[in-house]
Order: sequence, then C-alpha cells, then structure tokens
Amino acid sequence: MRIRDKFEQLKKKNKKAFIGYVPFGFPKIKYTKDIILTLAAGLDLIEVGIPFSDPLADGPLIQRATSLALDEGATVKETFKCLGQVKGKIKIPLVVMTYYNPVLRFGMEKFLQSMKESGVGGLMIVDLPLEESKEYIKAARRFDIDTVFFITPTTSLERAKKIAAISRGFIYYISITGITGPKDFSCAPPASHIRRLRKITKLPICVGFGIHTSKQVRQVGSFSDGVIVGSRIVKFIEENWRDKNFLGRLKAYIESLKA
Repeated sequence: MRIRDKFEQLKKKNKKAFIGYVPFGFPKIKYTKDIILTLAAGLDLIEVGIPFSDPLADGPLIQRATSLALDEGATVKETFKCLGQVKGKIKIPLVVMTYYNPVLRFGMEKFLQSMKESGVGGLMIVDLPLEESKEYIKAARRFDIDTVFFITPTTSLERAKKIAAISRGFIYYISITGITGPKDFSCAPPASHIRRLRKITKLPICVGFGIHTSKQVRQVGSFSDGVIVGSRIVKFIEENWRDKNFLGRLKAYIESLKA
C-alpha cells in the first residue's frame, strides 16, 4: 500500500495514523522479520531504521539498539533482504529511516532500486539537508519512492515551504529540539506550529520524538495526522525480547499505546 493511500483510508474513517519505529537487526537479526509482522497487526505504518555507527539524532535507547544491531552484522543488504521477506505479508506501508552515509556507501541508485524491489514506499534520511537533496530527490522520483523530510520547532515558515515542496508521503514534525527518547513536553507549541504549517501544505503532518505514553498519543493525535513512537517501542523490545511470549506481549503493548 502506498503511503498516500493509507492516509486517505484513515481520513475517510476519521482516524489518525499510529506509526512505530524499529531498528533492523535489534535485538537479533533473525527476530526482525517476526517483530515487523507483529507490529504490522497494530500499526498503520512502520519505520524501519538501518543502523549507523554515528546516529547523531538518536538518544541512548536507539543508539544502544543500533550498536547491538551492528554488532550482530546488520547491514543495508541484510535489511533489504529482510524487508523483501515481509513484502506481500503486510498490508501497511513501510518506510526506511537512515543516515546519508549508508546510502552513499551502498550507492544511491542501488539503494533506491533495492527499496523498490523490497516493497518499501518511502525514505527518510535524517541528516540530509534541503540544500544538498537535489540529486536524491531526482533519483527518488525516478523510482517512485516517497521522500519524507523533517520540520522542527525552529524551522522558519519560509524554509518549511521549501521542505514541504520536496516532501512526499507525509511530513515528519519533530516535537521538540534535541535527540530521540521518552520526554514530557507541552503539546501547545507543536500544535500551534502545525496549524501554521497547514496553511502551506496539504501533506499529512505526523509528530515524533519523545512520545512514550498513551496519553501523549491521544494528545498529539488531536492536532496532527499521525503519531510516531520509536524509543519506547525499542525499550519494550529491549526489556522483553527474551520472554517466551514476547511477540504476544509486544502486540498487546502496541494496542495499549493506541488505547
């Protein structure tokens, strides 16, 4: 399913997207496939992170998870191999999140081709600035891959217009300045900023960074088109993956966040 189709489907049902993030290869490469399939039962979209040695935007939880994944041998090639295995088995969109270095080392054309073959619909490159994205945008359009960009609380309206113009699928709004990880924050500032962004783009705007409770999910969902939970899901996996009923507990945990 294409990202835009999912958001249109949700809009018709008067629902918001519930999006989860999981790094490939964590806690073990052999478990990632089952984790993705389990998450797909409760999420509207899944972000799969490709581990990178210098994840500058990530807090301690995701840094630790990606470090373990790299130690396990997680690579770009292995990531796409796994995603190819779940292709056709899930009915929600998949988006890859990574940094620019792994994309360049793998090769931009080869990376996007692998995404297409694996059934991945969108790509987020955390550290690729607007000013250096021209070749990436051009290549992504050829492969019909959605380019999801970030807008932060400090992004000016003029810059936000430029970001919105090259974005496809949805816009990832970062709720607070800083790195990822569970945080308590006031919803008033992001709600106000998103109201202004509505005037410059018709793309869905989804909010991530810091969200870790069902209360926050409800609050953020009241003014956005989607809610993104990452570090808290990673923490749950870290604490429970050795449990015999881990996948069942993971499914129940996702449902509790949505509740």
